[in-house]
Amino acid sequence: MITPTKRAFRSRALLTSLIFFCLFLGINCNTKPKTGQIKENHGTVKTSSELIEMMKKRGEKRHLKAFTFVQQTVHFEEDGAVRDTSVWHEAIRYPKEFRIDFGNPDAGNANINRNDSIYVYRNHEMVHSGPEIQEFLILEGGIFYYSVSETIERLKGLGIDTAVLSESSYNGKSVLIIGAIPGEIKKPQIWLDKENLFVVRRFSKSNQGNLYEVRYDDYKNIDGHWIETWIEFYRDGRLIQTERYTQIDVEPKLDDHVFDPDQFGKVYWFNYP
Repeated sequence: MITPTKRAFRSRALLTSLIFFCLFLGINCNTKPKTGQIKENHGTVKTSSELIEMMKKRGEKRHLKAFTFVQQTVHFEEDGAVRDTSVWHEAIRYPKEFRIDFGNPDAGNANINRNDSIYVYRNHEMVHSGPEIQEFLILEGGIFYYSVSETIERLKGLGIDTAVLSESSYNGKSVLIIGAIPGEIKKPQIWLDKENLFVVRRFSKSNQGNLYEVRYDDYKNIDGHWIETWIEFYRDGRLIQTERYTQIDVEPKLDDHVFDPDQFGKVYWFNYP
């Protein structure tokens, strides 16, 4: 028979053993993180600046400098029906160069982004040029060329409230959110996979007030670089475009003329079928 005194002694002994077991494993028995802090394998980040600094340090030895790919593009009508499909060739060179050639290059249709400006060609003629910052270039590769403060200012310039850093879950995985708290989907913001720190979701507002959402998925580890191979675009909650990347080259030979608007139509990095 166990007396009350013996039962109390055994309860205390069990509690003491549990505490020593936690200490032995290096576990804090109170695992709830403090408000405003996000725990990560390499430490605790409290601000967007600290998160960006951590991203820079993680990739400072070897980061993606450029890549090219072929893209299968599908556009959708208002009712969800497929409007058209096409093949695009795209080239990215960080931090500020991005080019899309739409379909057969003989048609002369392309967009060239360089130094925060865009040059639009249709039927071999430049039909528009002006300032434009490509959002995705900033955190996907630009941060390795910018200081933390410059990266923050670029995000602010896109309307992102960098004073807000929160944590949530997305597709069953933990994510970090720059610019909003969970549920505030109408604010410009960027979501990153917490473990690998690549972008998985992005929200932005157009000048007309439309809410655009971009979802990045089906990441592939290509020669040590995580690259998305499936993207979905939504406008005000409606799917408007999907993209599938193939023939990805993470060590492309890109001539400077590829991104030079004055050389459009003279230099290409791909062979069209």
